[in-house]
Amino acid sequence: MFLKKTTPDYKTILLAQCEEAEKAIKLLDSYMRNSDTGTASEIDAAEDSGDQLQKALNEYVENSFITPVSRHLLFNLARVLDDLTDSILDLKDYLSFFGCRPGEKDFEMKNLDAQAISHLTEAVRQWDAADQTLFWENIHRAQKLEHQVKRIYWENIREILQRESVQEIIVSREFCRDLSVLSERIGKAADRLADLKIKSIK
Repeated sequence: MFLKKTTPDYKTILLAQCEEAEKAIKLLDSYMRNSDTGTASEIDAAEDSGDQLQKALNEYVENSFITPVSRHLLFNLARVLDDLTDSILDLKDYLSFFGCRPGEKDFEMKNLDAQAISHLTEAVRQWDAADQTLFWENIHRAQKLEHQVKRIYWENIREILQRESVQEIIVSREFCRDLSVLSERIGKAADRLADLKIKSIK
């Protein structure tokens, strides 16, 4: 976390938000396999750190007389990036509460979500690059992965509905739906990041 006397620019904060989401989804992979309480605590900490980063960006915008890009777009992007760590925390809590065991398709969806978050992170790293090709390639890859997750989501639902236990069907379906929701939020973050980039071009 940033020192109180430090005033990081918005790109530093946005990158840190992406990195926290990247960390959280890697931890979620471990938790989906082992349900370890230590890993659960690390996910909690990543989500709390994400909240603090959103607060830091809000303070940056509120205390800056002039911002280099739209305040409204910055607020919105920070919020949707924070939604990523919130969603990952919810997925962990859901597994813990219902004792749900993820299936193969759940891991496929989670892996694609993780790739999409990594592309978001890399896009922010390329923000100031002289050649903006990598920035836009990473944005487009993150957006494209959302569609791949949706297809696996449908396949997942079809497999789940073939199970005999009604309780298992309901619990498993809700978990994979939340993985799909996470994908949609990543896609929204990619859209907002692209909008911010376009507005920042002089």
